Amino acid sequence: MKFLIDENIGVSLINYLRNNGHDVKSASEFYPSRDDTSLINIAHQENRIIVTNDKDFGYLTFKAKLPPPSVILFRFKQEIPAEKINAISAILNFPQDKILNHFIVVSENKIRIRPYDISDN
Repeated sequence: MKFLIDENIGVSLINYLRNNGHDVKSASEFYPSRDDTSLINIAHQENRIIVTNDKDFGYLTFKAKLPPPSVILFRFKQEIPAEKINAISAILNFPQDKILNHFIVVSENKIRIRPYDISDN
């Protein structure tokens, strides 16, 4: 799978995904200081899944109707890299049709998956 990792996500998750054979672009490496709208457009063009801590991506894709890439939003109370790695590992075990074109919210005890209505965009 292909990922675009937001600047607010730590390097341990980037390394985990790369070490497991995924195509990963880190915003801090490839697109420093780009705004969320730019990242959404890049992810959409490159078919990448955005991984972020920034809930603005929900607003931009659902309310502002920007082209929806897949988004994984972490909503942990504490920034613990191992929790993010465990969560992404669990998500990667889902069927691709439950990941692609979906908005996924991950907290300490729950993974919520919401599909985009592609016909609205």
